[in-house]
Amino acid sequence: MALDKLITLNAQQEINRKQLQKLVFLIIMPLTNLLFVAAVMYDNEKFNIQTIGTVAIRVWVIFGLTFLVFQLLEEYLPRVIRKDCFVCQLAMHILIIVGIASFFAPVFTRPDGLPSTQSLEVPRLFIITMEITLYLIVLRILDEQANAFSTMLTLKESELNVLRSQSNPHFLFNTLNLINSEISDDPDNAKEIVYDLADLLRKYLKMAQQSFTTVSEEMKLVSLYLTLQQKRFKNRLTFDIEVAHDTHQLQIPALLLQPVVENTIKHSVVPYAAKAHVKVSASLTDKNLVVVFKDTGPVFDDKGIEEGDGFRILRKTLDLHFVNNYGLSLKSTKTGGEFKVCIPVRILESNRE
Repeated sequence: MALDKLITLNAQQEINRKQLQKLVFLIIMPLTNLLFVAAVMYDNEKFNIQTIGTVAIRVWVIFGLTFLVFQLLEEYLPRVIRKDCFVCQLAMHILIIVGIASFFAPVFTRPDGLPSTQSLEVPRLFIITMEITLYLIVLRILDEQANAFSTMLTLKESELNVLRSQSNPHFLFNTLNLINSEISDDPDNAKEIVYDLADLLRKYLKMAQQSFTTVSEEMKLVSLYLTLQQKRFKNRLTFDIEVAHDTHQLQIPALLLQPVVENTIKHSVVPYAAKAHVKVSASLTDKNLVVVFKDTGPVFDDKGIEEGDGFRILRKTLDLHFVNNYGLSLKSTKTGGEFKVCIPVRILESNRE
């Protein structure tokens, strides 16, 4: 299941839980008890609209106050509600309902129009017990589902962090090797590279704290990296980046493109003495974000290509976020290599970062 979907489902479970509580305490239980009273009155030929209205007010006051009490307990005294003990939960719900009923509106005593019989209290208490039991069973199922989603979400995020930790050394070692090679050959250039590296690492570390970032921010990181490499290869490397205006605020997994740009330099620039040009573009096509890396490297056999660490990390990251709802392609053309990433559109939501 995709990380994005897990986050949504986890939030939805909490919403469902709150909606269930409102439905049970403010509609189902009051209505059921009111119907019970009306049925008894009708059976005893004592049905009276005025009495039903009085009972309705009492019933809704009781269950409304019960709902409020449990909301306060869950907010400020969650340990009091023993979620690990079903019987304890059941007993607490019954005690609170009966306590509120006895104190505010004695629903367990005979209202006007009902037959005077003690046997009426037993079935009414039985109905309330059954209602609470069913409610707690459904609530427990929702809690179990929420726990399962939360566990899966934690595992997915941990796996994503492992992937990032695998990418970090690769990225840093490449850059440090670059500085090392320049210190003796061109100290001034090495100094500029150190400054650029500081900017790059600052942005890199900031983005590493986020699950998602905007296309605009991700491309700034790509630009910083290519600028760094441009100083390494001097006249051998040029690049340009084109980002369509309607993609700037779209979201993508943070640091998603880092292994792609590293691989482009590694396979299309490093091994060859010829000049190379890298073009990176982002566009919106059929509700999908399409990012394309083109280089002017030599023709290669694009069939049966073995995935390196960079593309393995990229594919695994996309699997975690989008499962099978994405596209990757690598092909060789007459003008060089072309790598394409296609993912579903995601609008900026700052609270989800």
